[in-house]
Amino acid sequence: MAQVEMNAGRRRGQSRRTRLLVGLLLATTLGCEARGGTQLPHEHADGAASATEVTAPRAPAEPTASAAPAAPPRRLAAGGKAAVAGEHGMVASEDAEATRAGVAILAAGGNAIDAAIAVAYALAVTHHSAGGLGGGGFMIVHLASGETVAIDYREIAPAKATVKLNEKQLAAGAHGYLSAPVPGVVAGLELARERFGSLDREALLAPAIRLAKEGFAYGPRQSLVLNWYWERLKRDRGLRSLFRRKGDKPIQAGQRLVQPDLAATLEAIAAEGKAGFYAGAVAKKLAKAHAKGGGLVTEEDLAAYEAKIREPLRLRYGDFDVVTMPPPSMGGIAVAGILQSLAAAKAAEAEPGSALGQHLFLEAARRAYADRRSVGADPDRMDPAVVGPRLAKLFDPAYYAGREPAIDPQHATPSSAIVPLVEQGAEPSESPDTTHFSVVDAQGNAVACTTTLSAAFGAWVLVPGVGILLSNAMGAFSPEGVNVLEPHKRMASSMSPTLLVQQGKAVAVVGSPGGDTIPGTVAQVLRNLIDEKMTVDAAVEAPRIHHQFRPDEVRSETKRPLPAPIRQALEKRGHVFKPSPAVLGDVNAIVVDVEHGVAYGHADERKGGLAAGPP
Repeated sequence: MAQVEMNAGRRRGQSRRTRLLVGLLLATTLGCEARGGTQLPHEHADGAASATEVTAPRAPAEPTASAAPAAPPRRLAAGGKAAVAGEHGMVASEDAEATRAGVAILAAGGNAIDAAIAVAYALAVTHHSAGGLGGGGFMIVHLASGETVAIDYREIAPAKATVKLNEKQLAAGAHGYLSAPVPGVVAGLELARERFGSLDREALLAPAIRLAKEGFAYGPRQSLVLNWYWERLKRDRGLRSLFRRKGDKPIQAGQRLVQPDLAATLEAIAAEGKAGFYAGAVAKKLAKAHAKGGGLVTEEDLAAYEAKIREPLRLRYGDFDVVTMPPPSMGGIAVAGILQSLAAAKAAEAEPGSALGQHLFLEAARRAYADRRSVGADPDRMDPAVVGPRLAKLFDPAYYAGREPAIDPQHATPSSAIVPLVEQGAEPSESPDTTHFSVVDAQGNAVACTTTLSAAFGAWVLVPGVGILLSNAMGAFSPEGVNVLEPHKRMASSMSPTLLVQQGKAVAVVGSPGGDTIPGTVAQVLRNLIDEKMTVDAAVEAPRIHHQFRPDEVRSETKRPLPAPIRQALEKRGHVFKPSPAVLGDVNAIVVDVEHGVAYGHADERKGGLAAGPP
């Protein structure tokens, strides 16, 4: 309790100073030469995890010294021509304004958790296709003390939701109020702030409120995406009013966007916290809009929502502990399965950049995607006596050493020959329209956060008087199995925020959007960092491929293809390629050179973004 009081005292003492600092910093151009951060007061996250929570065993401790000194663990490659280097903190996100908001908080004395909260709220203002308050997400928080937790703020189904009603909204296109669940973003960010933040709420929301109230120049990427969807989005009166400009065209890059309704909602949250969104005037407007638009979310649903702290999944890969998201993420399970299959196949011994290494990755992914669906669902709605052993099996090296059919180094295994843990049923396809950001501070605190509205622009409705877009994540429930819809149940997700930890210190922060492709994208970047010994920029920008068990094909990027000899060698092994103009993910990552106290950030050039630290 003393540490909780210390946090509260710091917030009171810093309130006025931090607001002034944030305002000053936001009025300047933020560089990335000098860095700043603050030590995180430690508070144990006790009592929040559910009794039915499903977790994996912790990774084994670092080897102890023996008579023969052990070789020092291998470090990740530092530097990178396109990476941004800094000594006192780093933020990497898909949106430049959001990155600057996080950097301003670091410069004002905030820690990585404070900065992550500011980034998330800023994304709700600037990144309408994925970053809104009407959605949900996952966050991995690593403290300088060595403690790591997962924060689950995935959306939940309304109390009145039924499988029949969900089939109805899916048949109608999976958009509109009926497709919208109870949002989790505000509750998740408030939980993170209360447990691990060091600055007051007003300071953390100040950048987002300024962006909404005063406006900002709309970004080129967001303008491009908005133009893709405009003919459908403009059918909603609120979206049409917000985005329409001359000649019935949507706002273009460089034009200013002001959002007074959203600013008012953010101010309510700044003043009242969670209650400013899930109760009071904002909650009444949300419920009224649902009732009028045919949705199901009520004031009671909003009041009942709770974000949760869960135990992350942990495994050992090479000289690193991998810490990733547990259920309701199917993504963390798949990341863990891919890496463990790669370890069993000794993929690290394959020649860097070789066809063999790519083949082993595809075969590992094929198997991991088959396995994940038996356990990837709301842990509070699964029988631990059934799911616990399944999950434990997926973290047992013996399972991968003896899994049949075994990975053949020279031939692709048909997916029809893979034997999953349970009979495979139908599974919905996830939208790739999500966003991920990474944050570290100078003291060693780190955050990996992935958040979403599900499809691009979510349910394609803007709530009147509230200014937020709603998620359409009801479509992420499965028609059967562990992920079938139930009232107030969390839907499964592929979001996979992930950290690499070495000797108790966070050395890499990774994550990506991309729906079903997320786990494979994250695993490839981790393998590039660890096995291929790439710098963070090279690891992120390398060509990516994808296999998810079904369909039995390899997706590849037409704009970043594998070298022709590598692809030909894979095709000879039996892999069937399906090139796509769509990018595979958008990784905003950070690698920390702990020995020299330097963080290297890189924003994926596939969609653009910004990696930066405070001046």
